[in-house]
Amino acid sequence: MYNDIVTITQEPKIFGDQDFLDTFRFENGYPFPPSYTAFCNELGYGKLCDLFLIYIPMGDHPDSWVVQYKKMKGLFDYYLDPPLFAIREAEGGTDLIANAIPFARSENGEFLFWDIRHPQPHGEFPVYFTDFSTGIRPAGNSLTTFIKNVSGEATFKSVLKFYQKPLEASFQGFKELIW
Repeated sequence: MYNDIVTITQEPKIFGDQDFLDTFRFENGYPFPPSYTAFCNELGYGKLCDLFLIYIPMGDHPDSWVVQYKKMKGLFDYYLDPPLFAIREAEGGTDLIANAIPFARSENGEFLFWDIRHPQPHGEFPVYFTDFSTGIRPAGNSLTTFIKNVSGEATFKSVLKFYQKPLEASFQGFKELIW
């Protein structure tokens, strides 16, 4: 799936914990979205679009989704009390952030999160982008759609409002788990 979407600049070496991916369920009973599971299995641990770390389940490693989700969710909750201006101004922003399931962070401090309250066809969840200063924007209905949106000349501004050019549809796999 991802070989058709991204250029792999460094081969993936570390993949998501398959047992965790197979058995984990969100509070609404849904598993991880298929595009995320495929990402964990096909690409794994590395940098997407030369910018984003998509956190995958890797046990207690500091970059594991299990560890990073708790940290990112704590930050999201912190920004709700009181809600930042960018959260208040976004349509449904307070509810979106309160129910967000963050799964990625950029090197610029931006975040990707799912809204699991609104499952899409085929088990996907809407993906949102925020940096908490310029608002919250829909980024796609799956991780694959997100990649296409931020790397497309005609679509990147819908997500990356202040970027001057689209991101490169690439993936750089990390060679080892560094602690």
